[in-house]
Amino acid sequence: MQGFFSLNRNMPKYKEIPVGLDLVSIEKEILDGWKKAGTFEKVDSRKAREWVYYDGPITANGIPHYGHAITWTMKDVVPRYYTMRNYHVSRNMGWDCQGILVEYEVEKKLDFQHKSDIEKYGIDKFNQACRDSVLKFRQAMIDYETRLGRWIDHNDEYSTMDSSYIESVWWAVKSLHEKGLLYKGHKVVAYSTRAGMTLSSHEVADGGYKEVVDLGVTVKFKLKNQENTYFLAWTTTPWTLPGNLMLALGKKIKYVKVSSEGKKYILAENAVERIFSGRKYKVLEEVSAGSILSVEYEPLFPYYKQKSGEGAFKTIYADHVNTEEGTGIVHLAPYGEEDFAIFLKMGIKLFDYIDETGNFTSEIPEYKGLFYKTANKRIIEDLMKNELLFKVEDYTHQMPVSYRTKEPLIYKPIESWYVNVGKIKQKLVSEAKKVNWVPEKSGRRFLEWIKNARDWSLSRIRYWGTPMPVWVNDKTGDIKIVGSFKELEIESGVSIPENFDPHRPYIDEITWKSKDGGVYRRVPEVIDVWFDSGSMPFAQYHYPFENEGRFNSRFPAEYISESDDQIRLWFYTMFVLGVALFERSPFKNVVVSGMLGDEKGQKMSKSKGNYPPIEEVFENYGSDMLRYFLLSSPITRGEFTSFSYSYLLETKKQFFTTLWNSFRYYITYANLNDFTSSGTLVAKDILDQWILVRLNQVVKNMRNYMDKYEVMYAVKELSPFVNDLSTWYIRRSRDRLSAGDKSALWVLEHVLFTLTKLMAPFMPLLSDYMYKILADKRNGVPESVHLADFPECEEKTSDSDIGLLELMDFVRKVVSSGNALRKESKIPVRQPLSVLVVKAEIELQAEYIDLIKDELNVKEVRFMEVIPKGKTWSVKKDNDIYVALDIKLTDDLLVEGYARELVREIQKLRKQANVAWDAKLKVQYPVKDEYEKAVRRYKREIMDKASLTDLVPGDKFKVL
Repeated sequence: MQGFFSLNRNMPKYKEIPVGLDLVSIEKEILDGWKKAGTFEKVDSRKAREWVYYDGPITANGIPHYGHAITWTMKDVVPRYYTMRNYHVSRNMGWDCQGILVEYEVEKKLDFQHKSDIEKYGIDKFNQACRDSVLKFRQAMIDYETRLGRWIDHNDEYSTMDSSYIESVWWAVKSLHEKGLLYKGHKVVAYSTRAGMTLSSHEVADGGYKEVVDLGVTVKFKLKNQENTYFLAWTTTPWTLPGNLMLALGKKIKYVKVSSEGKKYILAENAVERIFSGRKYKVLEEVSAGSILSVEYEPLFPYYKQKSGEGAFKTIYADHVNTEEGTGIVHLAPYGEEDFAIFLKMGIKLFDYIDETGNFTSEIPEYKGLFYKTANKRIIEDLMKNELLFKVEDYTHQMPVSYRTKEPLIYKPIESWYVNVGKIKQKLVSEAKKVNWVPEKSGRRFLEWIKNARDWSLSRIRYWGTPMPVWVNDKTGDIKIVGSFKELEIESGVSIPENFDPHRPYIDEITWKSKDGGVYRRVPEVIDVWFDSGSMPFAQYHYPFENEGRFNSRFPAEYISESDDQIRLWFYTMFVLGVALFERSPFKNVVVSGMLGDEKGQKMSKSKGNYPPIEEVFENYGSDMLRYFLLSSPITRGEFTSFSYSYLLETKKQFFTTLWNSFRYYITYANLNDFTSSGTLVAKDILDQWILVRLNQVVKNMRNYMDKYEVMYAVKELSPFVNDLSTWYIRRSRDRLSAGDKSALWVLEHVLFTLTKLMAPFMPLLSDYMYKILADKRNGVPESVHLADFPECEEKTSDSDIGLLELMDFVRKVVSSGNALRKESKIPVRQPLSVLVVKAEIELQAEYIDLIKDELNVKEVRFMEVIPKGKTWSVKKDNDIYVALDIKLTDDLLVEGYARELVREIQKLRKQANVAWDAKLKVQYPVKDEYEKAVRRYKREIMDKASLTDLVPGDKFKVL
């Protein structure tokens, strides 16, 4: 192993560093230094191969939180690594500016309760308020990201609300249409009555479910031409009963006819006991599903009785019927996906009596204007009055909720524009299988989501969003889909200015007459905001209108990362558009981060107030400490991770303090000995060789892990190595280091300098601080660690290196066992002992044996086949190693122990007196028999060891 050193008494010293690590001050110093030196600009301007990552656009609608911290860190760490691997990585940033997330924030601020409030206020003023809201939170986001150490190229940002971005989205919509992947359809979809908008399946998945209590009603449907005989059906949505058109049976379900209180009821056999609980009843006979198929019944309400002419009001088979809940007979109305599909197949003309606010329309006069939840009670009362209500009870169940308003969703028939995902399902599946996911289980979930994906509901009847580029002839119904502003200008004859704002209401004002006299008017919908974010690979460059070459060279991305919820959101929509428009996945590697919770395992929540403000962590602990905690945790592999201040304190203790003390130890003794690295030297000491082999091992492992995007495993290499460096290399080399041993000082400098580069992607601030101090006495090295290359390694570990690691590992196990024996016998390490016996199938060279002797403070180490026994022997077995320690204390051993105790007390005195490490002291020691014996025999050794000019007796320890 070769290295560089020099000892030159005239060389400038390293910058002095404080005893304790003040990470916050260090970070502020480095951030200020980066800004003044233009460090990022220097990194970004380097000519190198392009390596591409995509920055998912962030919604600027609030103050940043810990969810942002992990995603920002993951977006920063991998690009930093590849930059140090001599790639050029663009650090652009995207802003997701539109959609219900932003609208809802503004609605709350304006105290709006519904969409109608927006229209009264004025769409132009409302959209301007949305724009202002986004811009308001942008700077806060940037400030927090900068403080976290993330680098962003502010000259290369994109915003989904920009006209150029929207024009690219229009191109995508038209391209989908030309490929036969866009259609207008009537389907039952999830609907938010509060937002007045549909939600696609990925948005429903994002909102999740919450527990609600609804009224579950069992309703009597009277069979035609059969006296006092009823089907029993159950529902938790009484508001859909006025629209009942059919009853569904299960083909394999066993039914029975039951008599109770003078009436007869038909229901599933398995449901009888539950439904008739508390009532007297008698099972009259078994009824096969086939015998009651196509049986007609009387409508519950009169509103759609004419539908009997279309085949309504009879029983049919349906696959979704079961007996787990309800009666085994399912009521069908046009407000369920399966129901809707059945009616369409049968050719029944459908209807919708719920308006966009969730209120009954005039189509049902009795309940006109009632909110559907309120109407439930009225409907139940009317059923009871007409003797059609069998049973009503509270029913607790899970309901899908809006991902923003958190209010329950309903399902209602809506006419919408759809992306035909089903048409390209096979291609989507094949492309999904090519993507590398970390963790793998996230990839399996994504693939499963793709396999079950439904057509994408694209249009939203909202305001602040990308307008659907669709104009319809109000006379003929002819449709024109516009793919660019130039195309709109040609079609409409309206001059489109350079600063054109394509948002509502301005875009709605552009109309034109057709030859047949009709007028082309834009449809009122805007586009699903996830279509915006999914378009970023091309729309950020205003492709295909410009930057075609840049887009082609940056598609697909090597890497993307977001949190777990994006599997069904941004990852999904970007993937669908990438395959639909360009026939390939837009990304190659994905790292999915998990969720962060409090120390009790609860998800962090504003309402619960169960997490400290992120700025407190920055100011009290430092962002590098937060980054290290996050990156070394399972959150980088999609797992839930708990967080608290106590965890950060543990992180500081286990890694940062140990690292800092090692760094400071080197600086202190390099300055004392005027050491700097230059020239060459062969490292001959076994400890020097070992730590360099360990370093190569760590470099190799970290590179392998990072190449596989396994960030957690890469970071976890650092702490054990720093611990090895401190507790074994420095500990065992301290005499050599303090004495200015050239080889030891060089090795420690080399290790620390390399370590700063290993740390750089993960802890960019502290690593640069340490690097700059070390680089100050090196020639020809970059000014910042982020301009340096990531360390190289010997790819194949030699047999001799493997042997070295194994032997040192054995030595440390022996030492550990020996220390355990000392502890059991209550004999401190400073007390010398005579013999340690080892029984193991291994041979050690003298230099390894010397390490054991010195570390365990024993006079002799013997390798024997038989472990000695007796009162003076303490024995321990650790796997295949037997260790025995002779704990007999002779007078000579005791006196030597007293001498070591004296040295320890003097060193404590030096520390308490805050005396420089290299100061020669005259010290007084307390007179007692043990110390007198030690001084008489070992005075010269004690003075050399404790760096003293004299050692005199007195009444207590004191510097004279």
